[in-house]
Amino acid sequence: MSDTVLKLQKVTKVFGGKGDMPSIEIFKGMDFAIKRNEVLGLFSPSGSGKTTFLQIAGLLDSKFSGNIYINGSRVDTKNDLQTSIIRRKNIGFVFQFHHLIQEFSALENVIFPLLFDGRKKKIATQKGQYLLEKVGLVNRMNNRPAELSGGEQQRVAICRAIINEPALLFADEPTGNLDQSTTTKVMRFLIELIKEHNISAIIASHNPIISKLVDKSAKIVDGKVVYS
Repeated sequence: MSDTVLKLQKVTKVFGGKGDMPSIEIFKGMDFAIKRNEVLGLFSPSGSGKTTFLQIAGLLDSKFSGNIYINGSRVDTKNDLQTSIIRRKNIGFVFQFHHLIQEFSALENVIFPLLFDGRKKKIATQKGQYLLEKVGLVNRMNNRPAELSGGEQQRVAICRAIINEPALLFADEPTGNLDQSTTTKVMRFLIELIKEHNISAIIASHNPIISKLVDKSAKIVDGKVVYS
């Protein structure tokens, strides 16, 4: 198995260029790779292309030129069905807004991806309970999102993203709505779970606290990923 989990090769992304709208080149022939079990922090100002980068690398955006390889195999990003299957089996996402299902309990939110994939409820429940216990929510499993604090909701979202044990995790400003104290706590839980499950991760953020918790730091400069 390749030591490189994700590879982007000569990726070019252009916005606009139709009618009177000028074209804006976000990435031009960008190359990037992340190794197995590596946690990368991506620190750049707003408008630099962090979110666009994560959407392309996470197979959420197919409107670009270039190639993406996951575990050494090229992804046909123009094939929506294949891309959807690869994304579901290999990639987890944590966003700034947790997007929890309000009618579900914390545990139900976490185990939903496993149930959706046809896993037995007993096994899914045991795994979900383990993850929630790991992030300090053993007594909050049956609470709905509205009954949880912002930090608790984000911990639930992290457990949901990790329960399928993806090869890759993308986190886009995962603590953007949290105060500094809660940010540190949530990030420590996130890094701990990533390491425990041998997941490669890219965490995009403005927060300098996070730079102390990742393996490597980088930023996007002139459409390229540059290591700090």
